[in-house]
Amino acid sequence: MKKKNDIDESVVTFEVDKAVIEGVRSGEIRTLILDLREDNQNIFLETADGHLLLDVEELPNVYRSCYFWNGGVFPYILKRSVKFFELTAGDDRCLAHIIRKTVLPGTRFTFQKPEEPGVEDPDGDCCVWQVNYDIIPLPDKPKTYLMRWNPAISSFTEQDYAHCVEHQEDGHFFMDWSIYEWEEARRGDVFYMLRTGDDKAGIVFNGYFMTDPYTGEDWKGTTRRRCYVDMACCNAAAPDAAPQIPLQTLKEAIPSIDWDKGHSGELLSDDVVKKLSELWNKG
Repeated sequence: MKKKNDIDESVVTFEVDKAVIEGVRSGEIRTLILDLREDNQNIFLETADGHLLLDVEELPNVYRSCYFWNGGVFPYILKRSVKFFELTAGDDRCLAHIIRKTVLPGTRFTFQKPEEPGVEDPDGDCCVWQVNYDIIPLPDKPKTYLMRWNPAISSFTEQDYAHCVEHQEDGHFFMDWSIYEWEEARRGDVFYMLRTGDDKAGIVFNGYFMTDPYTGEDWKGTTRRRCYVDMACCNAAAPDAAPQIPLQTLKEAIPSIDWDKGHSGELLSDDVVKKLSELWNKG
C-alpha cells in the first residue's frame, strides 16, 4: 500500500485479491473497511500519534493513546486529500472514487498495561474503531451525461437542494435521478447537472453514478415507468450563488448542445466532454 505522491496525491494504492476487484466492479463490494497501522496511519489521519487498529475480531495487545474511547468520538480527523483507491491484483487494476467515509466505535475495553491483554468492558476507557470507505469504481473510459433540473417543475425543489448542500458528507450528497439515454450508462459514469428555467441557469454540480440504471415509478406520478440512477453529487454551487458554469458561457463555448431544452440524461460526445471539462476546470 502506498500513496502516489509522484502522480496524484489523492490516490492510495492497495494490493488485493482479484475477487475484490471483481466485486468492486460489479457493485457487490461498495465499502472498504481499513486496518490502519503505524506504518500507514499518517496517510489517512490528520493527527496521528501511536498505533491504531480497526475492525479486529479480538482485542489488540498493543495500546497507545489513540485507542481512547473519547466519548464515542473518533479521536482523529480523516484526511480529505485521500479521494481515490487504486486496487491492484497482478496486472489488473481498478480505480475507485471515495464518496463517503464513516467511523464507527466497535468493542470497548479497559486498558491495563501495554504488555497485558485488554479486558472487554462496555464502559471501558478504550475502543476498537472501524473506518468505512464507500466507493464507486471508475471505468477506464467513463461516459459523461448531462442531467437537467428545472426547479419550477421538478419534484426536487430549491428547498431540497439547499437541504442537500447544507447536509453534505465529505463534500457529497446523494440522490436518485431520472435518465433518458440509459442504455449505455453504467456505475462509475460521470455527470454534470444543468439547472434550467431561471436566472441561476447553468451547471450547478457534478458527480458520479453509483448504480447501473434501474426502473421505477414516474416521478411525475403517471403510470409510465422511468429509468433512474443513484448519484453521488459533489462540487455543488451554493443555493444562493451563481452556477459553476453560467448558461451563457455554455452556449458560447459549446453551441452544438441545445442548452435551453432537452431531456435529463443526455449522453455527451467526446468533443463536448473535452470542452465542458475545460470550462469546469477554469472555474
